[in-house]
Parts: sequence; structure tokens; C-alpha cells
Amino acid sequence: MKKSEVQIRKMKFYNAKEVCFLGLIIFVSFLSCNTEDEAVIVPIVDPEETVLNAPTIQTPSPLIHLADNLDEQDQLGWCIDTRGNGFSDILHLHSCKASGGDVQFIYNEETLQICSVEFADFCIEMSEGILEGMGLSLIESNTDSPNQKFVYNEDTGEFNPEEDTSLCIAAGETSAAAGIYMSRSLTLELSSETEESLKKWIIVAD
Repeated sequence: MKKSEVQIRKMKFYNAKEVCFLGLIIFVSFLSCNTEDEAVIVPIVDPEETVLNAPTIQTPSPLIHLADNLDEQDQLGWCIDTRGNGFSDILHLHSCKASGGDVQFIYNEETLQICSVEFADFCIEMSEGILEGMGLSLIESNTDSPNQKFVYNEDTGEFNPEEDTSLCIAAGETSAAAGIYMSRSLTLELSSETEESLKKWIIVAD
């Protein structure tokens, strides 16, 4: 007696289900064996570790620049700079210029001073006091002035006032247009409350 068309269809359906189920068992078994042979290594990432965005520095050495490019539009990086054209006693942060000049500074490890390359014998001073939020000035070098002394921490990249290492030289949190370049403020801030990207500096010597 021939099987009805309905019975044949049912048999085909159940056979298909059996094949799929068997295939699933084989796949799971393969994964299990593979896991035993080769352990899956999951990298551990420190949530507090900051990945810095390194700039493409075109400024000739010597110079001091932020380790992080932040939002500098041309990836030039950020350098200490005198505000405006030519000499100024007011300092801020500026796009590092390929031409160098007033964005070039050096660090003297012996006197603990940060001094201008363009304007000889002028160094950074905390002339308004070693206080949180204070700006920085470019003043005639005075190796005896505590307001011109900064300790460079090679481990953190920070410049800390010798008389108060809880503070550090930091870039402003926001940027502004400066012609074809960009600028930010440059102040003393509490190190513990400042992001690494705003306070980590790199010294490039001759």
C-alpha cells in the first residue's frame, strides 16, 4: 500500500529536523574541542588608562609640546607660545608652527626654568602667584626666583611648581581659532583634577 502524500511530506520534514539537530551537535562539539586546545585570551584594559592622540610635530627642536594633539585641526600639536605677533609677556597654548620661533621653549634642568628660544633670557614665571587658575607670564630670567622654578616629572610628563607640586601647567579645556591656527589657555591647575591629555608634556631637545 503506497504512503499518502501527506505522510511523505511529514517524513521529509522530520528527516530535515533530524539533520539540522545533528549538525548543531557536531558544531557545538567542534567549538568545545577548539576551546580546550586553544584558550581564548581576552586582553585586560585598565579603564583609567588614557590613550593619547600623538600629534605630527613639524616644529624644529628644541621645543616643549603637549603629548596629546587634542582637537588641533591639522594634527600640528600644541606648543607654549607668546600671545599675538612678536614679543608678549602673556603666554598661552598655540598650534605648533613649522616655522618655529615664539613657540620654541627649552627646559633647564639645573635652574628648573622653562625659557624662550626666540626671546633670549626670558623665562616662564608664575607672576600672579603659585595658585590654582593663575596664568603664566614671560619675564626676564631670574634664577633665584621661586616663581620661575618648575620640576619636570618624567613619569607623568607634568611640570609642577617646585614650591607646590600639587599644581601643574595645564592646557585649557576648550580651543579657539587663531587665524589659520588654534589656541588654548595655559594655567596652573590641580594635578589631581586635570586630565592627562591636558597636562602631559614632551621635551624635545636639540
